[in-house]
Amino acid sequence: MKLVRPGGLLIYDNTLWGGTVCWPEEAVHESKRELRKHVMEFNRLISADHRIELVLASIGDGMNICRRIF
Repeated sequence: MKLVRPGGLLIYDNTLWGGTVCWPEEAVHESKRELRKHVMEFNRLISADHRIELVLASIGDGMNICRRIF
């Protein structure tokens, strides 16, 4: 966030990761669980950041559109 000025946009792709972030862990193939965990942690961190406004576009694998507000 330090590199983004107030009013600047950040766009993150693949935040829904094929819907797997909403599935129970046992429904996700074992080979994908570690990456899924990182995607979920990123989503949690970005949604808790009070410096940004966040919109999730559920297009394809999901896209977060963030605007730094301060």
